[in-house]
Amino acid sequence: MASMLWTTQSGYLTNGDLNKKFQKVAQPLMRFRQYCNVKEAFGKHKGESVNWLKVGNQSAYGGTIAETQTIPETEMTLDWGTLTVNEYGIAIPFSFKIDALSEFDIEELVNGALMDDCRKVIDGTCEREFNKTPLRYCGTSTTTHTFYTDTTCAGTNTSVLNTYHIDEMVAYLKDYNVPGFGNLEGDYSFIASPRTLKGIKAALTGIYQYTELGLRNIMAGEIGRYNGVRFIEDNFACSYVYSPAGSAAAITWTKGQSLPGYMFGSPTVREAIVVPEELRAKIPTDYGRSHGIAWYGLLGFAIEWDEYLSARILKWESNA
Repeated sequence: MASMLWTTQSGYLTNGDLNKKFQKVAQPLMRFRQYCNVKEAFGKHKGESVNWLKVGNQSAYGGTIAETQTIPETEMTLDWGTLTVNEYGIAIPFSFKIDALSEFDIEELVNGALMDDCRKVIDGTCEREFNKTPLRYCGTSTTTHTFYTDTTCAGTNTSVLNTYHIDEMVAYLKDYNVPGFGNLEGDYSFIASPRTLKGIKAALTGIYQYTELGLRNIMAGEIGRYNGVRFIEDNFACSYVYSPAGSAAAITWTKGQSLPGYMFGSPTVREAIVVPEELRAKIPTDYGRSHGIAWYGLLGFAIEWDEYLSARILKWESNA
């Protein structure tokens, strides 16, 4: 049966004689956003920019002191992080006629579609901030690798993700004293697509084995744990590159071994909330004939640390 365009308003929404239930495409949930640190920015006159203080290491080490010597002094490295708050959202219009004649609840259909889009946009935006990390890891074979520290991966990944690469990535983060997550008992996290993670699933400890009843301190999408890393499946932001212009391009690697992934400690990305994402109904126009619903949010996102010596995120990547 031909699908009806919202804009033509040439009939009413129905499934004919097939069944009385509408079907929806399966949608992803937010994986990256759950690791953001929220900085509320409610209220008027806040401006478009939000700042937060970043405290780095002190500039000198302590050492031995002679009895006649005064204690040497040093200073801590301080810097300001800045993010810009933007408006996000999209709307779906519908007419009074289609709402009145439809066998289904139009508002329910539209609300569901908009919330699915909202999740994709916000999580895709968060992933774009994760992607600003300078740290890149390329699996040049199943037992060799190369690190990059300038946001660019120059090598071609020729290996599936395996425990060798996970161990090397963990060691790298620990060498740079990247802290884990306190609410995850100090563990790191790794987010990637199901296709990327399938090579290590057999090595993962089951959720019920490392948490109380498998219900305590579990992140959305978590599938297991290995070597102090919690693994999270994502089926949107690690498979598509989201663009603020409102599009998403599928990611492909020439070797076809996997897709990108991120291993990280805390903190990752700063989020500023001026207006939390919400559904808004259009005030009907044209004497009540023109309706619509939109999702809208006034939000901002920015990576916490984008210098390689203090970065918290390591990306599994390839140049093609």
